[in-house]
Amino acid sequence: MPNPWLLPWLASGSRARWVVANLVVATLYAGLGAIVGRFFGAYGLFPAPIWLPAGIACVVCMVGGAGLLPGVFVGSCIVNWLVFGSPLHVAAAMSVSNAAGPWIGAVATRFLRPPSGLFTRFIGVVGFILGSVVLHATVTAAGGTFALALGQPLSTEEVYRTFWSWWLCDSGGTFFFAPALLLWLGAERTPHAVDRAPSPLDTLVLLSTIAAAALLFAVPGLGRLVRPDAVFLLTVPLSWITLRISLRAAYTLLTLICITATVGTVIGEGPFHAPSVVNPLQSVSLMTVLFAMDALTLIALTSERREAEFRLARTQGTLKRAVARTEMLRREALTDPLTGIGNRRFFMANAGMALERARQANQRLSLILLDLDHFKQLNDTGGHATGDAALQAIAQTLTGLVRSEDILARIGGEEFAVVLPQIGLAGAAEIAERLRRAVASLAPQSRGTANLPPLTASFGVTERWPADCTIEDLLRRADSAVYAAKAKGRNRVELAAVL
Repeated sequence: MPNPWLLPWLASGSRARWVVANLVVATLYAGLGAIVGRFFGAYGLFPAPIWLPAGIACVVCMVGGAGLLPGVFVGSCIVNWLVFGSPLHVAAAMSVSNAAGPWIGAVATRFLRPPSGLFTRFIGVVGFILGSVVLHATVTAAGGTFALALGQPLSTEEVYRTFWSWWLCDSGGTFFFAPALLLWLGAERTPHAVDRAPSPLDTLVLLSTIAAAALLFAVPGLGRLVRPDAVFLLTVPLSWITLRISLRAAYTLLTLICITATVGTVIGEGPFHAPSVVNPLQSVSLMTVLFAMDALTLIALTSERREAEFRLARTQGTLKRAVARTEMLRREALTDPLTGIGNRRFFMANAGMALERARQANQRLSLILLDLDHFKQLNDTGGHATGDAALQAIAQTLTGLVRSEDILARIGGEEFAVVLPQIGLAGAAEIAERLRRAVASLAPQSRGTANLPPLTASFGVTERWPADCTIEDLLRRADSAVYAAKAKGRNRVELAAVL
């Protein structure tokens, strides 16, 4: 979990900085509490059905830690003692739980959350709900109920009703402000945005949802024509915005809906003023809790899926690169770096397989082996660059004359070999003669050096015999034929003797 962003600021500053921070927290808590009491108090439950300062306290404890608890305590004392007129001991008891609840909830959330981000994992959302909402509200509701019992005796039924009403008002207050503040303050990593800008349809859904909420709760008399449970259909476009745009956009929309619903309900408008609704503002609190849980859960699950897809794509990309690298290394291992054709390893593997196929199908197969004449003299006279150029020219010439199914390779310094599937000795001899003429037509190239030896090659040709087990058997016979060609004057084709 990232460190709360206010802690380094408080730790590196003076005592005055700590005092200023706590005074700001106390002012925010007390001021918002006074506003809530002034406008929400008419709907029952001391001090109101939705306690918005609970969201402030939650954020303060999550980003500032225990160092800002005095500010929460003082702000709660001010609003409960001086604004609401509670006895000092009752206000102090309430304030202890109002400070302890969000701090305990923040500690529990820190323990339950994943390190990657509070709202980017389902377990993080569960940790936030269990810690910063459920446990937070449980502590404050228990403390508040106890504090009220200090002032006047409460029956078991009154304790039960007070506790759950208090729990709901603090839960609603936390959901009302806390996630939006955490996101907008940058205290939490936001989920990955979608890979595109909002479409015109997305923008239309967003604006239409704001307009629908305004019509329901701001137009006099219109909201009362709508069933209270129909309000919860707003979760559909809210889910759309969550999935299609971002959690920040969705929670901004949710906050606008909640503010509109709260203000409209306070002034006596909206569907929650139906006769079937016992406490209109408590219904707003319930709506806030349900909408917030829906948005947070959806974005967490969607974020997990998107990040899983990203990791899968990255793994697939790594695997593709590894396969491509392996294939490249395999080709390099089987390719002669100078001429670009197959090397000896390539030839032995592929020629061996071709021989085995010919044996199984009882087909003809021939091999041509050629060795350049006077190659050492060419290197000594023209230099290694001249020799390399000659090898490259010969490889290019041979490649242009053999078939695609033939197997061509450079198997030694100046040795080349060609395997000819489904061709007998006579056909192979004709091909060898064609290759010999092509090689002899090449003139060695050298910078400023005259008297270079002619570029020719001696050829040995053999055909598969029934007794041949490996390609080495053919190579030995072809090599003997090459030596015979060189002994007879070079630049000629010799056939291996038939036993």
